[in-house]
Amino acid sequence: MKKLYYYILVLSSLTGATAVRGQDSVHCSAAFQAYPSLNEVEFIAFDSTPGVLHHWNFGDGASTSTDSNTVFHHYAVITTYLVTHVVIDSARHCQDSTSQYVTPGPNCAVSVSETSDTLRHRYTFVASLYSMPGAIDSVSWTINDTLAGRGDTLRETLTGGPYTVCAHLRTSDGCQSDACITINPQDSVPSGPPPPPDTCSISINEKVNPHRTNEYRFSVTDSVKYDSITWSIQSPNSGLIGPFYGKSFKYTFADSGYYLVQVTARERSGCPVAASVFVQIDSINNGSDGAVATYPNPATTHVTLAVTLTNASTFTVRVYNSMGGLAVSRDQTGYPGTNQVTVPLGNLPTGVYYIQIQYGNTILKSKIQKL
Repeated sequence: MKKLYYYILVLSSLTGATAVRGQDSVHCSAAFQAYPSLNEVEFIAFDSTPGVLHHWNFGDGASTSTDSNTVFHHYAVITTYLVTHVVIDSARHCQDSTSQYVTPGPNCAVSVSETSDTLRHRYTFVASLYSMPGAIDSVSWTINDTLAGRGDTLRETLTGGPYTVCAHLRTSDGCQSDACITINPQDSVPSGPPPPPDTCSISINEKVNPHRTNEYRFSVTDSVKYDSITWSIQSPNSGLIGPFYGKSFKYTFADSGYYLVQVTARERSGCPVAASVFVQIDSINNGSDGAVATYPNPATTHVTLAVTLTNASTFTVRVYNSMGGLAVSRDQTGYPGTNQVTVPLGNLPTGVYYIQIQYGNTILKSKIQKL
């Protein structure tokens, strides 16, 4: 009867567009990441436990089954597809499935920063660009939907307002990306001598943890004290992670790929500045310093922990809030190998939480942000 249920589960996933949920997803995770490159898309499943069977429905009528957590698929037409992934682990007697929309095509991104001489209403807008693969064809600028210029930099004298300034990136292989910023200058230009030049400057300092190559600490190097500093991370699938606040913050990347890390800041008397840097994560290294891999991080409804055991064992998962109060506690039966443990967070308020996993005398720790 159990084999028949698995067969029905796989058949339903490979022939339909709707995600199928197995009866037991505690020890399995069907979560995956898609990395498009033109018509070719690489799919990487989070669950890389040996012996797990992966079933893929690519949404274009094609499907495959494999024991590898990585597959490639070529799409004839670039459009949006609903991709379904089913995992079955007969050793741990569990199964899980999930679906997400995937759009093949090139990968590119643009962001806009702005500096200004507010007394003379002179504004400079700079587009930070990223394109892989392919070359950048053009960047065009619009102000309130009217073409204003081309190139990486736009300089304008603006009074009144408000104005919405947008950069539009187009690449030779068909990738498009847009970013906008809104400003609202004063209605009149004051007379008098020109103000002294701004002395603000900002740059990003990045430092990787030598024991965990996917863990970074980002900080700003500046010549003045800023009233507010805001960070964000652009992920490979164009998702925005953040915001984060403060002069520095630490972030653990859950997947390999290219990430655009951006920071904006403003000093009390004005002087807004921005900077960005690209980070390439080649592989995920959980290290050996007592930390446990967690994803996604930041999280919203749940977080998944990767716990590796040499023997079958029962371990305890505890989640503490920033004040040290116990928010979640649960016991879990583990099996030899990597165990995927899903902890629900939907009922917890936003903030920073600390996770502790204990089995025997071993304690693993992690820190997450709940959005």
